[in-house]
Amino acid sequence: MRPGQHPARPSIVLREPASGRGCVFEATLPARKPVDGRAVQFASMNDIATHFLQTYAAGGEVDGGWLFGKALQQARLDYSAESLVRLDALLAQIRERAKPGRSELDTPQGQNFEALVVFYLLEIVHRLSRVEIVWHDRASGLRALPAGTQLPEGPAARILASAPDHGAILYPLAWLEAQVLADGKRLKAGDFVASLVAQLERDGPAEWWAVANAAGRMASWQMEGLASGEPALASMASQTAPRTLTVVSESLRPEDQLKAVEYGVRLLETNPDGATWQVLSYNGYLDDENGRLDAVIVFAATYGEKGARMVMAFPYRPAREGRPFEILRPKLREANLTVETMGKLNTALERGIREAPWASGASWDQFYRG
Repeated sequence: MRPGQHPARPSIVLREPASGRGCVFEATLPARKPVDGRAVQFASMNDIATHFLQTYAAGGEVDGGWLFGKALQQARLDYSAESLVRLDALLAQIRERAKPGRSELDTPQGQNFEALVVFYLLEIVHRLSRVEIVWHDRASGLRALPAGTQLPEGPAARILASAPDHGAILYPLAWLEAQVLADGKRLKAGDFVASLVAQLERDGPAEWWAVANAAGRMASWQMEGLASGEPALASMASQTAPRTLTVVSESLRPEDQLKAVEYGVRLLETNPDGATWQVLSYNGYLDDENGRLDAVIVFAATYGEKGARMVMAFPYRPAREGRPFEILRPKLREANLTVETMGKLNTALERGIREAPWASGASWDQFYRG
């Protein structure tokens, strides 16, 4: 067997973003481009967050600067637990000495200051929980979040964070402004971060959602190949290299594919790289009331005290005799989680299936028959 990075459909062999954000399989954002030699255009709010955090870490300031810039650098926001204590001291000093009001916070420098602090806090939340965080302003949030989502108006919703796999929307500006305005409710930064982590992990470890998302993406990748007439070869992905899909064996001989699947199952069981999650997929069958169907089988595993195991079948009908390729309704074959929990993971699975376009220009929904 010769494991290797799949040579086909290169847009699916994705890269680790320079920001290190934990967005499973998310493509690297385009580079920032100068506009008229002065302004900077960003691809998304996540790109802005990365720019702010990298600029601060380098000792610089973003365009327009930020309020309390010298004090911010003295706080040494280095993602340590101690930095949260220093942030508490900084915010207390701002509240008691500078006594900012609404007008100061609404200036460009004030908004930059607030953005940097909340970007920093949610990056810590991400590092602790490994939950994917997607940033929005109110306008982009209304466009991107599920139809019917209600967002508050006012300063607290100027920047918001979503954990899309969990269906959660977070408003960290509300906490920050309560710390610097005179009449706000006080809550230490460490306690605020802990409360967000607890909220996101209320129904289980973040790895459960990450592996469900990866399972959906793996199934979609395999279906894209099958729809284009390519074979579904035994393939794996894991948290240790989440944007790389590895084909376990490129041989089309059935006996080699069987050995590749056996090898992949051993990796799932032994987890030699200490990954928090792994996914294995291969071409197999699903036996149900309609008989035997071709199916992409996806094994998903997480590890630790609350390790999860899931086996999902994604049946399909190959294109033959003038009949088009069809994707049928997925079925859960095995899981050590409750039905209720699996239902909650479905959002992450669906996002994995549909969040990235197929390189062919087609889509899962174009072939899905349910």
